[in-house]
Amino acid sequence: MAEKLERIFEYRVLVSKKRELSIPLVEAEQLRLERLERQLSHGVPALDGRDAHTLLPIPQPCEFMWSGHFGSGTVRNATGDGFAIATPEAPPLGKPLIVTLRDARTGIELSFPGRVVARVVRGGPSMGVALEGLPTKSRIGASSSGVYRTELSSDFNLKGLDRDTDGDRRAG
Repeated sequence: MAEKLERIFEYRVLVSKKRELSIPLVEAEQLRLERLERQLSHGVPALDGRDAHTLLPIPQPCEFMWSGHFGSGTVRNATGDGFAIATPEAPPLGKPLIVTLRDARTGIELSFPGRVVARVVRGGPSMGVALEGLPTKSRIGASSSGVYRTELSSDFNLKGLDRDTDGDRRAG
């Protein structure tokens, strides 16, 4: 996943902790927040923006959910405050949503809550999303992602499945 998106994630966690959750930052967190504020552009990026500071070098595929609907698109521009996403179907203005980006190479999934603040429906359809709230990071395939895996040992015995509830073997 793009390094810029990782920095935006870290920035949004610190901003949410301080401003939205009213949790005081320790000194190291405050210094990191100040550094990220200087490094990242601010405001929701323009949908057709070509600003080198907001343009992602490699546009990132994403999925988004809103009010029981699902959509997909590509994050083309990103700032500490929002994303510009190319998508054939943008949610209505003002709708809250969650934007999810995955990196199959590292197995990381980032989810950002936000709100649709701009839409383009002609030409290259797209939307501007203002980020709000605390983002989440999880490992793809981890127990917290809702996907559970189990290992079967080679000595698994199917004959053990023909026992009744008392543990006695059934007549066969």
